[in-house]
Amino acid sequence: MNVSADEMPTDDVNAVEARFTSMLAQIFADGIITDEERVTLWTAVTAGGLDAARVDVLLLDFLRAQFTEFAADGFISADERSRLTLMVNVLGISDMHLPPEIRRALKD
Repeated sequence: MNVSADEMPTDDVNAVEARFTSMLAQIFADGIITDEERVTLWTAVTAGGLDAARVDVLLLDFLRAQFTEFAADGFISADERSRLTLMVNVLGISDMHLPPEIRRALKD
């Protein structure tokens, strides 16, 4: 039986979200995304029972955290900009849904 995240106990939902966020960090750590990693990531989303709205929030939270880390020195390098672009493309985040600071950094 497939249970949605709304029907799971909070601890289970938190565990699924933590695993998903951890997977994002691992997959994007080297700046190269393989087809196998893409499949693994999206399979985890489906198997975890997270709804699309919650996944979107988690993806944006992850992207914001990465941006904050990259911008910590006050400068986004070409490599960091390239990695942000990769994340946005792989995660399927449209320009209109990007936080303004990330949108600006990608256009610079």
